[in-house]
Amino acid sequence: MVYRCLGHYFTLVLVTLGVMIVDAGIMKEQITFLIGHIETNFIPTEVEMEGNIVILLACFGVFLEHRHYLLEKVYPNGLPESVDQLDRSSHHVGVMFIFIAILTELLNLLFLTLNSWGVVSTGLKFAEISVLFSINAAAFLYLGAFAVRILKGQTAQAIT
Repeated sequence: MVYRCLGHYFTLVLVTLGVMIVDAGIMKEQITFLIGHIETNFIPTEVEMEGNIVILLACFGVFLEHRHYLLEKVYPNGLPESVDQLDRSSHHVGVMFIFIAILTELLNLLFLTLNSWGVVSTGLKFAEISVLFSINAAAFLYLGAFAVRILKGQTAQAIT
């Protein structure tokens, strides 16, 4: 029952939309900071949520990448073609989300390292927020493309 629920199409749609909402919320906080604090030299805690989105994207990526293990429990005699296509598409998207999470964390730690070495300036902080916002925007667009594709049922090709 649990495998059937977790492997169900609507679970995938709901989780995808949930990740999109969380990513959009973080992007909103980043835009608010960039617009409202252009003359200051600090980063509010609302903008320091990169660790949360990294964990969420990585976990979602692992879920998508390993979704076939759930589906093997649901369909022990082999996957129907439509389910297999969605699973293959999900696998490719999952790998991409894992890569996006690694890239986001790597850049976040790079900026943290620069700050700890005393390279602190308003320009660097805005560069950090701008770069991380760009990665979040790319992840959001990728999530959107995946959501549209699964809602339309066009999952035979990998989203690239």
